[in-house]
Amino acid sequence: MIAAFTATSASTGWNDLASLNGKGLIYLMSLRSRCMSPKQKIASCVSISVIGTVVIMAIVSMVPGMSIPLRYFAVGIFCASSLSTPVCLLLIRQAEENRQLREELEQRVAELAKLAQIDGLTGLLTRNAFFDRAGAVHDRPDNWYLLIDIDHFKQLNDDHGHQAGDAVLQAVGQAIREALHDDPICGRLGGEEFAICLTDCDRLLATRQAELVRASIQALRVRAPSGRIVRATASIGLCAGDPAVPIEVSLHRADIAMYAAKTGGRNQVRLAA
Repeated sequence: MIAAFTATSASTGWNDLASLNGKGLIYLMSLRSRCMSPKQKIASCVSISVIGTVVIMAIVSMVPGMSIPLRYFAVGIFCASSLSTPVCLLLIRQAEENRQLREELEQRVAELAKLAQIDGLTGLLTRNAFFDRAGAVHDRPDNWYLLIDIDHFKQLNDDHGHQAGDAVLQAVGQAIREALHDDPICGRLGGEEFAICLTDCDRLLATRQAELVRASIQALRVRAPSGRIVRATASIGLCAGDPAVPIEVSLHRADIAMYAAKTGGRNQVRLAA
């Protein structure tokens, strides 16, 4: 019976040793400690394995009839360190690779999210991003919407080429950003059409902002690939936001005002009726 108890104790002790070492290594590897270098992590893992081995051997040696000579402690320490070191190297290497992959993935996701929100040519918001941003503040009072359309843009493309047209779109986007220093919600809705959402301003300030944008676009001088200087103007429709109706209704009113500016001679700002 004593022999059976001893054998059971020994078996249980070594199982506990393996369990303790394994759990210790897994726990340490799960600690996302950025302040520890890979070498420090390896040293910590090996130390846990060695200490666990020594503790379990000491506990087993306290069982009657299970005394372990000191020289076997040295053997246990050697075996624990020699077995745990390559395992630690592999685990830490995999952890570092996973960390690098995770950082690359997060960076790519951030880049894709930015690409989905920012128009690559003008640097303004895309159509969907503009509606999302403007829609989030549409229920506030004192919002104004500007709808901007570059005059004679099709003719500009026909006369100077699409590269010149792209250069004009890029310059217009920059002019809008520089004209409005308060970082309003600006977006390219498509083609040569742009939209701006002004928040917390009255009619007089909104009209001044619209005139400032128009003048900034009129002042542009864009060099076409042919070497010629291309000028641009824009017609702008201005409409007060109405929280009681969808944002599309307010933009439609601004669009009607913009077409009134077109038919009225272009290069001007018209206020929606």
